[in-house]
Formats: sequence, structure tokens, C-alpha cells
Amino acid sequence: MLYWKQRMWRSPETETEWHNEFDIYRDFCSRSQRTPMTLEDFKRSYKWETTHRMLGQLTAITFLGPLAYFVAKNKIPTPVQAPLALVAALGATQLFVGRKMVEENITPGSQKREHDESPTFEGANFFLPVHSAFSLANFSLLIWTGLGMISPVSRAITVRGLMSPGVLKEMGEVRKHVVAMTGLAATTIFAGSLVAEIDGGREFQTFPKMGKRYIPRGLFEQTPWTRNFHDNVALVQLDHRLLALGTLVFYATVFRKARKTSVWSNLPEDAKKALNLAMVAVGGQVVMGVTMLVSEVPTPLAMVHQSGAALVLGSSLWALHALRFAHPGGMMGAAVAAAASKVS
Repeated sequence: MLYWKQRMWRSPETETEWHNEFDIYRDFCSRSQRTPMTLEDFKRSYKWETTHRMLGQLTAITFLGPLAYFVAKNKIPTPVQAPLALVAALGATQLFVGRKMVEENITPGSQKREHDESPTFEGANFFLPVHSAFSLANFSLLIWTGLGMISPVSRAITVRGLMSPGVLKEMGEVRKHVVAMTGLAATTIFAGSLVAEIDGGREFQTFPKMGKRYIPRGLFEQTPWTRNFHDNVALVQLDHRLLALGTLVFYATVFRKARKTSVWSNLPEDAKKALNLAMVAVGGQVVMGVTMLVSEVPTPLAMVHQSGAALVLGSSLWALHALRFAHPGGMMGAAVAAAASKVS
């Protein structure tokens, strides 16, 4: 599991093979995990990792195969050519980061490690958060591009033309808040990946207090002090908690502003659905996060929590896209100007 194997389509079959793989992994595990790992734990983790790598490779094939076909047939509309090229580039970068994350977790000093060398763990290296960040970026780009295909700029121009300047001004304010809440959600998700990187959910498994205190001791006990923001479980987990609660409060505030009669009655139906979904998703995500923590982070709940993060981000992007008629600048502004010139 510590090596990138292109042929990694099956798990070890015999107990000897399992023990050999576990022996390679165990030193890393004991230095980086916060709970001891048994052979059975290792087998489960190994199978999850195998599945993850297989899905990653199949996803690449599923995306690149049809993309190559449609490019060859010149069937891809001009507006989505650049986004799809960027999706491919981000996917390749994410694959590279994932591979480096596997290869670089364990190295003997600064030299590349061979299979017969003793493993030595060198600490957190940010590969997991970066890998997650590229995943979120690609997910967001796919969502935004897909929404653009379903609801093109021409529809936004039509919606904008039906609204008075006063209503558009209110819609513009709501849109600005949705931009901010989407950015806050992305920041919170990234903070969660920092918790996962250091296995931080294995400590302070109480809520709302962290142990016996709301703010635990030792937030800045490591040196240099900047290291605490990514290696100190107390500070990293506190950051994620505060961001999560702040995100929930901010979403509720934005939702309340959007529910104002003069705004809600004029919102397109897709914007209403998106805002409703975003509010439900962020509330459920906070509840799931707390439940997962106090339940000692079982893998199924952790997977649901990760999926919930994607739902929060996706629904927020949907709301933002549905409100783009209220944004006078950028592509929207250019399209409005072009439409106005044709009319005149």
C-alpha cells in the first residue's frame, strides 16, 4: 500500500503475503497513526486503498475515452472546450499528487526508498490536503460546466430582463453572500482534510467541549509556531470546529436574507431549490460531523461525512449559478451587452 503499483487490481491472497505487506507498512503506521493497527485493520485499509486506486483509474478512462472521441468528431461546443481541457489537466495533476503522496510518505532521509529498505516516517507533508483540494476543484468545475450546459447564459439574460432595477439590486446582494458562503464552505472542507491528514478525529471525541474544556490547552506548544496549524491536533481540530459552526451560522444568515419576501418571490425556482438544498446539506453535515466524532470516527460515517462535504459545495455552486443573472460583470455582462446591441 506504500508503493504505487500500476497492476494493483487485487489484494494479497495468502497470509504470508499479507504479513509481508503489513511488515512494510507497520513502521509507518506506528509513527503516524494515533491508534494501534492490527493485521485485520490493515487488511480493511488495504482493500479500501485498492478500491480507491481502481476507481481513480476507471474514472480517468471513463472521462478521457469519450472526450477523445468527441474531440476527434469535433462534437464539443466551443464554450465547454476550455473547461473540459482544464478538467483533464486538474485530473492529471490530482493523479500525480496522489501518486507522490504514496511514494513520498516514507523515505530514508532524502533518498528514494527501495522495497528492501527500512521505512522511516518524516511527518505530515500536505499531500492529502492538496490531493483533496484538486479533487474539490475538479468537482466544482464539473458541476459549474454541467450547469452551464443545462442553463445557458441566454436563460440568465431572460431572467434578468424580467426584473426591476430595485429587485436586481437585492438579488445582487444575495448573490454576493452566496459567493462568500461557498468560499467559506470550501475553506471548511480543506480544514477537514488537515484533520484527516493527522488522524485528528481520534482525539477530543466530545462535543461541544474538547475534553473538559471548550478551548483545549497546548494550542501553540509546537515550534515553530506555524507548525501548530497543521500538526497540532488540538489547534487543527479546533479550527475545523469553529469553521464548521461559523459556516452553519453564515448559511442560515444568507438563507434568511434570501427568504425575504421581496427576494424569495422573485427568485427562479432552481435558485430556491438550490438554496433549500444547501441549507439542509450544511445542517446535516454539521450533525454528521459531530455524530462521527463522538462515535470514534467509524469508517462508514466518515465516508458519509466526506460525501456530505461534496453535497454542501455542489448545492452552493448550484445556488451561485442560478443567481448569475444578478451579476452584471464578466461573461454575463458581455452577454447582456451583446443582446442589447442586437435589439438596438
